[in-house]
Amino acid sequence: MDRYVVAMEEEGDEAVRQQQQQLVRERGRRIKAAAELGLARSSGARQWGRALGRRALVLRKDLATTAPSSALLESSGPQEEAKQGKALEEEAGEEVVVEEKVAVLRQLVPGGEEMAMERLLDETADYIAALRAQVDVMRALACLLSSLGSPPEKEASATPAKPL
Repeated sequence: MDRYVVAMEEEGDEAVRQQQQQLVRERGRRIKAAAELGLARSSGARQWGRALGRRALVLRKDLATTAPSSALLESSGPQEEAKQGKALEEEAGEEVVVEEKVAVLRQLVPGGEEMAMERLLDETADYIAALRAQVDVMRALACLLSSLGSPPEKEASATPAKPL
């Protein structure tokens, strides 16, 4: 009888742990959606802000399980990778390297897929500044909620920001 009681307690503990993990994941999704929506609203009329806002709304409504940009980061098929490898061997040079890096940048900046190069660079600089501001806000919130002490201004002044 004692083994039965212990087994029931262990099953109950596991169920509680799973429920807590689910609550933490859900809270994380909500925080991410709120942060992205806030970042998008602060962007003004920037193209990356509109794209990020659309993604945040999708996250908020739980219509998708992953962010739309995550599909862009997945690797293409083996045949496509072989073609890319041949192209690199044929056209060795800086131009190819720059084009690859621009393609990666287009994937990182929300809405960057359809931007012209100059616009992409301008949007990227603005997006980085907005992300820095968001990190500062998150640090301030973490400091406030944890009540650990030093305000984020002192931490930020200890490590100067690198210029773009």
